[in-house]
Amino acid sequence: MAEFRNQSFDGATPIETDGNHYLDCNFREATFVYRGGGHPRFDRCTFHSCGWEFAGPALTTIQFLQQMNIAPGGDALIAQIFRPGAYLQE
Repeated sequence: MAEFRNQSFDGATPIETDGNHYLDCNFREATFVYRGGGHPRFDRCTFHSCGWEFAGPALTTIQFLQQMNIAPGGDALIAQIFRPGAYLQE
């Protein structure tokens, strides 16, 4: 896990987030990329006009959830998974 402290990031280069820890960083027009590895951590960071891209296993999971959301009864499953306070564990 890489740690980034007190840095500013702009939209020049996509930011690979898997397993990284960001502390007191500023993100402006940044694109975050998550591939399904270790969860990134953001502590006391600011975000201005940022967005996310998903790739690999993370993209596959998002696509699966999108398909479930349109299946009969799938919206209830999605609501259950993402209810406030819920955190799934292995």
